[in-house]
Amino acid sequence: MYRGILIPVITPFHDDSSIDFDTLRQLVDFYFSAKVQGLFALGSSGQGPALSESERRIVAEVIIDQAKGRVPVIIHVGCADTPTTVALAKHAHEIGASAIGVIPPYYYCDAPPSAVLEHYRKVAEACPLPIYIYENPKYCGISISPDFGTKLKEAVPTIRGIKVSYGDGAMEDYVKNFPDDVSVFTGNADLFGLVPFGVSGMINPPTSSVPELTVELYEALIAKEYGNAVEAQAKVTQVTQMFISTQKEYGRGTIAETFKLRGLPVKRFPRWETAPLPEEAIAAMRQVYVDVGVLN
Repeated sequence: MYRGILIPVITPFHDDSSIDFDTLRQLVDFYFSAKVQGLFALGSSGQGPALSESERRIVAEVIIDQAKGRVPVIIHVGCADTPTTVALAKHAHEIGASAIGVIPPYYYCDAPPSAVLEHYRKVAEACPLPIYIYENPKYCGISISPDFGTKLKEAVPTIRGIKVSYGDGAMEDYVKNFPDDVSVFTGNADLFGLVPFGVSGMINPPTSSVPELTVELYEALIAKEYGNAVEAQAKVTQVTQMFISTQKEYGRGTIAETFKLRGLPVKRFPRWETAPLPEEAIAAMRQVYVDVGVLN
């Protein structure tokens, strides 16, 4: 079981939309320097659905190579079809991934629960790694409720965790329904209200450029230093609100700008076209980073 801050690793691109592997390696080291507890690769922030199968394999290899066994690496292998998901799961096992993330088959989102269950069963039969359900109905179209998640776990014993991005139920229900050998991660930044109820940690894109703040928050909660946790949560919430409001207005190019502010040369993100952020929006983000203490 994994606990703590698992960072959703972004996949950076060059201006021509090819993958920027040098910056990807720098990102892994940046996360490691913040003492995060693990990495989650090739999910939504990792641009998994925007990459070819061969590109996904190479990105996974680079991240695992750069991590050098310092932290667990969960490779998301979910696709719209079962055979490709199985192939990527086998590859993740071959290159030394710690676990795999699996979203339900997307696009064809009318699959009944029985078909979703069979999808996870096929992946588990092909790959012995622990499976982390990637629950993200906003983009996938299929929700994994606490009750259905329990049924999946009963049918697929190698399920060892779930990332709840837009849960069909309260986080407390996911914790209560799953057995103790399943880690429940939130995609929400409000750890203060969740860790005391048994939530294992966080996989949160809006705060991925400030990993030191989320680690500080998690460690304060685990140590029951609630005064420090309140202060850390306030900083994390401030960053989250800034990110969400900016991305809502200007799109996912916001992510690239947050990393540029931290000194990381993310030239392009995401892979699709976005309008450039105006200088006043970047200045407002910079001020938030100054206010929370990650920039001078």
